[in-house]
Amino acid sequence: MSPAIGRLVRTHRSRPKSGGWTPVSNEHVARNYALSLKAKGLLLTLLSYPDDSDMTTERLVGLHEKAGGKGEGEYAVRAALKELREAGLVAHVRAKGEDGKWRTTTAVSDTPQGLSLLLRPPAPG
Repeated sequence: MSPAIGRLVRTHRSRPKSGGWTPVSNEHVARNYALSLKAKGLLLTLLSYPDDSDMTTERLVGLHEKAGGKGEGEYAVRAALKELREAGLVAHVRAKGEDGKWRTTTAVSDTPQGLSLLLRPPAPG
């Protein structure tokens, strides 16, 4: 398993996904000219999957190769992830599960505020 994208991807969208569409923030994604088009495409792809999807870097690369598309290699995907982390749109959280195994969860949002919500510890109760 790749630590770059863990076993689960948790997502937060500024607007709910509906009817096969994945809306994204214009300010933080679509018109953020500091982000490369490659990073924007990766973010859009990650946001298109449901919360708690089982996605890895290798699987994303493999899906593009199988489709015969002009998919990026693993190195390019990791570089785009780094760019998204630096922009405050992706974070990786490692935690030990009940079985004692370490798991990495990737938090993804189209706004830095949404990422903060995902990373906030759950309220006791």
